[in-house]
Amino acid sequence: MKKSFREFLKEQSTVIFDGAMGTELLNRGFSLDFPLEWANIANPELVKEIHTDYILAGAQCIETNTFGANECKLKIFGFENEVERINRSAVKIAKEVADDKVFVIGSVGPLGKPVGSGFEIDTRRAREVYKRQLYFLLDEGVDAIIFETAASTHEVQIAIEALKELNDKIPYIIQFSFTKELSTIYGEDIYMVTEFLKVTDADVVGLNCGNGPQKTLEALKVFSQHLKGPFSVQPNAGYPQLVQGRLIYSTSAKYFASFVPEYIKLGAKVVGGCCGTTPEHIKAIKEKVKEFLPSIEVEVVERKEEQKTVLKDTPSELSQKLGKKFIFTVEISPPKGIELEKTKEGVKLLKDAGADTVNIADSPMARVRISPIALAHILKEELGMESILHFTCRDRNLISLQSELLGAAALGVKNVLALTGDPPSIGDHPQAKPVFDVNSEGLVLILSRLNSGTDYMGNPIGKATNFTIGVALNLNADDLEKEIEKLKHKIENGAHFIETQPIYKPETLERFLEKVNFSLPPILGGILPLRSSRHAEFLHNEVPGITIPDKIRERMRSSKEPAKEGVEIACEIVEKIKHMVSGIYIMPPFEKYEMAVEIIKNFKH
Repeated sequence: MKKSFREFLKEQSTVIFDGAMGTELLNRGFSLDFPLEWANIANPELVKEIHTDYILAGAQCIETNTFGANECKLKIFGFENEVERINRSAVKIAKEVADDKVFVIGSVGPLGKPVGSGFEIDTRRAREVYKRQLYFLLDEGVDAIIFETAASTHEVQIAIEALKELNDKIPYIIQFSFTKELSTIYGEDIYMVTEFLKVTDADVVGLNCGNGPQKTLEALKVFSQHLKGPFSVQPNAGYPQLVQGRLIYSTSAKYFASFVPEYIKLGAKVVGGCCGTTPEHIKAIKEKVKEFLPSIEVEVVERKEEQKTVLKDTPSELSQKLGKKFIFTVEISPPKGIELEKTKEGVKLLKDAGADTVNIADSPMARVRISPIALAHILKEELGMESILHFTCRDRNLISLQSELLGAAALGVKNVLALTGDPPSIGDHPQAKPVFDVNSEGLVLILSRLNSGTDYMGNPIGKATNFTIGVALNLNADDLEKEIEKLKHKIENGAHFIETQPIYKPETLERFLEKVNFSLPPILGGILPLRSSRHAEFLHNEVPGITIPDKIRERMRSSKEPAKEGVEIACEIVEKIKHMVSGIYIMPPFEKYEMAVEIIKNFKH
């Protein structure tokens, strides 16, 4: 009877894994038009051939062709419904070739997109995806699981939890992938990763992909200093070159294997290859292991601590007022064109009345308007009025989001309301393609990282921004519990204040505050003064998230001066909620800024 993988691992001084599957499939003619894991179904004989060649070369463990066989990655090709078939087939193929003579390791790669609050794949969804793939691998009887090419400690933790729910006894390996700068593609440096690995119970931890053998050696030196091991090492065959449309790895098998003694000296027990490696590379590793006897003590490299002082931008005026004085901010409508005089006149009126800031919408209702960043800068420079910049995820990818935010900070625009944004389909350019790389929760996280002096990927930006980060709250949400949970994530990600949707029933705010069991930043209560009975009926019947009580709608219907009545109603609501909030966010209808002026004056004087 074959020993368990864990027993085998303990007994052996060195364990040889196989090399690349993906690049070998491509080298042997498999089409890029399909996920590489589809070869398990479309051409199982080719997969068997590669497994067999690695075993003949000396591999004692082979990995299943399932690196990207998760629902998220397969969905790119429209194969998301083939998760079970692909994973089960992969294990059956590998076990048939292994014939109980070598070990079959279930390969599990990352999901391919950022994971967490505010992203397309949140923690709950990620756990479901991992659990589904792992179930099929375990059910078909793999000897161990390898989480490889990892780039996020958070994502790996989710994957481990999913594995433990299914089987908390099976051996597992964790391998991280680093850039040349020894950080992951998500900006986690190697020291952060080693701290995470210290608290896992993985049988082996190590490195794969990303770098060739030399840079992998540097990373392993750091691992050897901070971790006990045993380690696994599976580098790429150098860095690829694009030749006639194909990626070519040129590192020879002999050169690749020459690093094996150094790896073993540093505590590596598992050695193999990743992208670009072939059965020839594995054969060279086997020969090098045979001739090498590890008799040198483990080497370590000292970590050089660098004390860095991050310079930070100056704070906004709003940030110094929040929670200390009662704030009034008024939403203004950015013009469609470049004529700004009417807008400036309105802002002057609001400033003279005592407004602390103005809110500038970001192409609201997905209709083209002037850049809110440009308008905010002009109002600050020419009128001395600070703005709260509405900033949406609709039109910008991760790069553009950060680029524009840095530009805003450089122009002195430092207050941002993080919003997901209306879909283009409801606007004046319905054919425009939405982006939504992140939602409002993710945008808050990006703003927080810029405030800490790095971009989203952890790359330093020099002087840190000092954004005051706001978030929206719908008190009339159909599922208030879910809305509260979303708000909690936004606050955890770094939100500094909250602006609510229009309030017409103070009881909704009271109900919300009673349900919340966590600390809240300052709240600015939303007030949308009613202009007419028709306006009230439209909001109540056609605008999601707004409910206007019958008594208020009746008052608007019976009033001879509906606009004046609307202001009076607004002031009554402010009076009832002012002890529960830190300020008021006024949304005057149809650019009727004089209505906002009347409300502000009623409480300022």
